[in-house]
Amino acid sequence: MSKNIKINAVALLFSLLMVVYVLSSPLISGDAEWFRGMAKDCDYHYLSFAVSRYGSWSSRLLIESITAYFSVHYIQFIVMIFLISLLFMTSIIRLLELNDQKYRQYRLVILMIALLFFPINSVFDGAGVIPTMTNYYVPMCLMAYVLLVIKQESKLYSYLLKLLSFILVVMQEQFALLAAIIFMVVIVDRLIQKLPTIRYLPFLLFSMLGILSAKLSPGNAVRNAREIKERFPDFENVSLIRKLDIGFIRMSYDLLFQGQITLFFILVLISILIFAMLKRKFNQVVGLITLLAIIILPYLNIWTPLSKMKNVYDTFPKDSYGNTLSITGRTIDSVYPDLMMILMIVTILLIIWTVLTTTRDRVIVLTLL
Repeated sequence: MSKNIKINAVALLFSLLMVVYVLSSPLISGDAEWFRGMAKDCDYHYLSFAVSRYGSWSSRLLIESITAYFSVHYIQFIVMIFLISLLFMTSIIRLLELNDQKYRQYRLVILMIALLFFPINSVFDGAGVIPTMTNYYVPMCLMAYVLLVIKQESKLYSYLLKLLSFILVVMQEQFALLAAIIFMVVIVDRLIQKLPTIRYLPFLLFSMLGILSAKLSPGNAVRNAREIKERFPDFENVSLIRKLDIGFIRMSYDLLFQGQITLFFILVLISILIFAMLKRKFNQVVGLITLLAIIILPYLNIWTPLSKMKNVYDTFPKDSYGNTLSITGRTIDSVYPDLMMILMIVTILLIIWTVLTTTRDRVIVLTLL
């Protein structure tokens, strides 16, 4: 017993800190109050409530059910956060193979990164703790657990448990899309190596069904129409190229100028830099140091090409919610920041491709990235 506690000490510490983290915010706030009221109105038939939401607002069937359930049962929610956090951290440690004795010292690094970035506290402000955790944190933790199937160490009961967990994961359309990409890459890699793929096919099928469910949900159609009307009233009059550009701009802005997201992006680049240094890839090290300087120096009021990008972004209009980079504006205005961002992304991908030595590692890492 004491040996198991010692081995899983980092995961247990993370789980306890996550419970404290959640308790530091009001549990019944934001959408949780609405979910609690709806649970009462439907006589606490949580699944029937979710079915009605599928037709009126959201395709996240099981997620809507557990959100309503935990909005009523706070103690169970805290217990769930502890257990799901424990599952997440132990899964990450196994995925990164840090359970090996010689790599155990790196577990604390994973712990610190996780505490810094999961979950991002600002997302609690609108929806509240319970809806945010059930919609994003829970599927994320289960996704980490499900990916252990790639290590091919699962017994039959463990495999089936991962498959059942995956059903809830793909209820979240973003994770369904991510999972589809990951398992397609894994299957193609296995086919190239002339290895069996049967164990991964159900996961790919479920992820496709999750995407299809989100696409066909009447509730999603209602929600999309209402939110487009509220947030982007000129959406239908904007060209497809402009819409794609806005999505690319939003991603670029978040990566480079959005606080914790930018810090995480910098840490990713630093991790690649350390790996390149260990591999003694001099040219790649110089390239990564240059990229990091371009990103970091503007925060010290030193001009780099990123400063110009920020100046251009600051001239863009805001939407009714105060978000920068609304759908209005001209594509021509974003040519410089778009080209600059594409150049940075291509540079990062080329560095990773040349630092890694096998095609399999290159494809898997680039897919995840």
